[in-house]
Amino acid sequence: MDTIVYGFAETRFGPIIVARTPQGICDLQFLGYDRMRVIHELGVRWGKYTPTTQDDEMAAKVAGIVFEGKKGDLPLYVKGTDFQLKVWNGLLKIPFGTTTTYQTVAESIGEPKAIRSVAAAILENPVAVIIPCHRVIHKDGTLGEYHWGQDLKKQLINWEKTIVEKAEKGN
Repeated sequence: MDTIVYGFAETRFGPIIVARTPQGICDLQFLGYDRMRVIHELGVRWGKYTPTTQDDEMAAKVAGIVFEGKKGDLPLYVKGTDFQLKVWNGLLKIPFGTTTTYQTVAESIGEPKAIRSVAAAILENPVAVIIPCHRVIHKDGTLGEYHWGQDLKKQLINWEKTIVEKAEKGN
């Protein structure tokens, strides 16, 4: 049985919860609702009797790496079906500051006709931003759904594009 350490941190996009096992980060969510509910969901996903402890310092370090560009490793340890893991690995290949479509993700993992299944797997992504599900949009250019709302999805996409543009200008 994995022991999970979880913690809360503030980011430029609002509060998050980060959870990790000794093997790596297993969960990162924006807190759009009750913290106790999020902790309960974490237990449901990993097993009712999974021992957990709180460590906000760990969460703050992860937030610094993800949202502020600080140095550090972010090993992942996520649970999912073989198909979900295939999709999530495909998402990790989407370059920072760019977007792609559900169709392109499906094609990139060798499942060109599985667009709905790809969308369902993206919806189940347990590690927001690190596995960049926010970078996937509809082929007509509309944002599509995001677990924490379209406004946050748009903010994340624009934030990444701004960082890339500044880097290209040498700022």
